[in-house]
Amino acid sequence: MKTSFLTAAFAGLAMLATSVSAADSKSSLTPADEKFVKAASQHGMGEVQIAALGVKKGAREDVKALAEKMVLAHTTMNTELTALAKAKGVELSTVTDPADTEILKELENTNTGEAFDKAFLNRLEADHKEAIDLFTEASEDSKDAEVKTWAGKALPDLRNHLDAVQTAIKK
Repeated sequence: MKTSFLTAAFAGLAMLATSVSAADSKSSLTPADEKFVKAASQHGMGEVQIAALGVKKGAREDVKALAEKMVLAHTTMNTELTALAKAKGVELSTVTDPADTEILKELENTNTGEAFDKAFLNRLEADHKEAIDLFTEASEDSKDAEVKTWAGKALPDLRNHLDAVQTAIKK
């Protein structure tokens, strides 16, 4: 099941990566809104990859279940964001952010078991705090109504994810 789950997650990433072509029109967003859309996309891609690693390497069942939840939720968010970006003429990067690549390497090199679970959960906590700040700003300051609405709609899920991660850290 893990293999098919991870295959589906990476297939979703591949669809995300190929769904916005270079032929798209120029962005209709303000520079700040375009920056948010691109940053949210990068964050989302990294989150799916990190969570997929948690599914694979997590030791505790609650950590694996949380990782699966993150893969599914962030894949859905990424799909929605890709559609929004395409509609707004924003070309999203298909390359994983170098910082996320480095984080993935560090987590991959962390032994399985308790050490991995702790490092993984701490990473999810930091990522979700950062995402909440990013999405809060966009939900309050975006000049584009659709971007503003999408960011605001995502916030409750991000906050719920953070709560779930913090609960898992305490176990």
